[in-house]
Amino acid sequence: MFMEERQKDIVRRVNESGRILVTEIQSAYQVSADCARRDLRLLEGRGLLQRTHGGAIAVNRQGIYPEETYTPKKLQRTKDGYLTVAKRALTFINDKDVIFLTSSSVGYYMAVHFPADVTATALTNSITVAEALRERENVSVVLLGGEMSHRGNCHDFYTIQMVKNIRMDKAFLSHTGLSPEFGASIHDSAGVAFGRAVMENSRMNIGLYPSEKLGKNSVHSVCRAEDYDLVITDENAPEDFLAQMAEIKVKVDVACP
Repeated sequence: MFMEERQKDIVRRVNESGRILVTEIQSAYQVSADCARRDLRLLEGRGLLQRTHGGAIAVNRQGIYPEETYTPKKLQRTKDGYLTVAKRALTFINDKDVIFLTSSSVGYYMAVHFPADVTATALTNSITVAEALRERENVSVVLLGGEMSHRGNCHDFYTIQMVKNIRMDKAFLSHTGLSPEFGASIHDSAGVAFGRAVMENSRMNIGLYPSEKLGKNSVHSVCRAEDYDLVITDENAPEDFLAQMAEIKVKVDVACP
């Protein structure tokens, strides 16, 4: 197989599965690790994929707009990177903490896997996350109410007023994308004021961004990357993203499965 054919096939595989590992390229095309990395470097330079530690992921800079009635509970399979980030985030919760859990898939996974030996008060604007925590006797759940979206989330004026009256130890937040240049961003402008209100009333703000959300810009900026006290991602985080975050002095915790 010629180099051009191999690289074209690599792009096809990445677009179909969302990612590819250097070891997979070596096995599929019988090439060295250096040759595989060179292919990925050249393809990234042409904007056809995005390199990560140990491989590459598909390019999707604008993120994915969820269906109108989407909830994390509807996921057909567990997203490995999201679960890895969620489990790492749980280790930052101390006994008797007052926390906020994001309505995203990562927040749902945190709720499902919440440790039984930690007592906490958990705030959330998601009925899906609240339901996952409801029967846990060690967690006191505060559902931030208001006008509910079809996805089961609240983030209107009344929700914001509730947030402003509660002080939190830690807020675990996640949005459509996170980039050093544009910060955390989302598709729906209605969530901007709510996200900012949560951050203003939390002692520590922790961003939860699986690698597929990194480097992506959506429409509306919620906060700067520097506004996070900590960002948690997974081992497939792009090396250039980690370098950029280090330059602006944002602490990043790379979680492993």
